[in-house]
Amino acid sequence: MYDWVKKYVGIPFVSGGRDETGCDCYGLTRLILTNEYDYDLPILNGDYTNALNIAETKKLFMENVPLLCGEKIDGPEEKAVVLMRMGGRLCHIGLYAGDGYIIHSRHKVGVVCERLSSPALAGCVEGWYRVDSSYSVFKSVFAEKK
Repeated sequence: MYDWVKKYVGIPFVSGGRDETGCDCYGLTRLILTNEYDYDLPILNGDYTNALNIAETKKLFMENVPLLCGEKIDGPEEKAVVLMRMGGRLCHIGLYAGDGYIIHSRHKVGVVCERLSSPALAGCVEGWYRVDSSYSVFKSVFAEKK
């Protein structure tokens, strides 16, 4: 696993959370990409009221996945975003953590690192994506808003 993984495991699940005090799945993905890889993804926490509302998050995913995730790739690699279906709906996101693991934030559990082959993740992965390089802090239109 990547060296940074352990410092995020255990962060509590908080709908709309975007920092070390609590994160939802997108907040965690954004936090790690910001802290570890100097990406500056949009915050998006005003775009939904409840991360557990699948109707809201599905709409948000459909509107923003092409913008945020960039190119679909064949499999996991460093910095790869994984999109997952929960209950048959595309509504969950995480990051590849290396060595066959993903890191993501789960309701009632918080941030966990799970093996891709675990029963909990079986059949959930929709695809792997390489985040668009335009989100690099050196290029990002969002960097000025910090």
